[in-house]
Amino acid sequence: MNNNKLVIFGSSNILSDLFDCALANGLVVSRIVLHLPETPGERDISLQDRIAEWAAYGPVPEVIELADFQPAADELYLLGPTTPTRNALEQEILLRYQHQGLEFHTLIHPRAFVSPLAKLSPGVFVGANSVIGPGATLGRHVFVNRGVTIGHDTHIGAFSRVQPGSNVGGLSRIGHSVTIAIGATLIERLHIGDHAFIGAGAVVISDIQAGALMVGNPARFKKSVLPS
Repeated sequence: MNNNKLVIFGSSNILSDLFDCALANGLVVSRIVLHLPETPGERDISLQDRIAEWAAYGPVPEVIELADFQPAADELYLLGPTTPTRNALEQEILLRYQHQGLEFHTLIHPRAFVSPLAKLSPGVFVGANSVIGPGATLGRHVFVNRGVTIGHDTHIGAFSRVQPGSNVGGLSRIGHSVTIAIGATLIERLHIGDHAFIGAGAVVISDIQAGALMVGNPARFKKSVLPS
């Protein structure tokens, strides 16, 4: 069976990237499944406005609530939000549909390069012009945005996100639910603790403790952002 329908769980500002990548892979975004009410900010684009724009490129996705969702045999599944709290969304989905064999898709833009020696877990997204080096390992639902470089033999923990233009050196260990913001650089052989947040443009030259917010060049500790 040809599985060419992509179902996205949850809404976020990154949906346009997911839609673009789906188009580039010949997929149709058939459904968006909402688990929380949408609360767009002043400078966000609402889900309905995004869907209206997508109509120029083919069928528009159906928007339904999680309570009304049932898996289908010809679908692929991906998480829409990129915040580390999407861990709870995956848990809820798997709990609801654990007996129906629901598995998450790994979506890679055709203009990205992923080494055949790299290992990508279910739910990983890799955006256009990104490079994943040999021996790299990306955990569940790691989100790699556009123009990112992940060095050889680096491990990135589940639910972490790497934003556009970031560079992560080789032989590093990046924890669970870490954020590496736009244009950040991490030298090689670093250990980054769970839930750390590396600010935009930061240059990291030493290990980072769990939950640390790091900013600047060289990166310095600002405060703890460990979840309560």
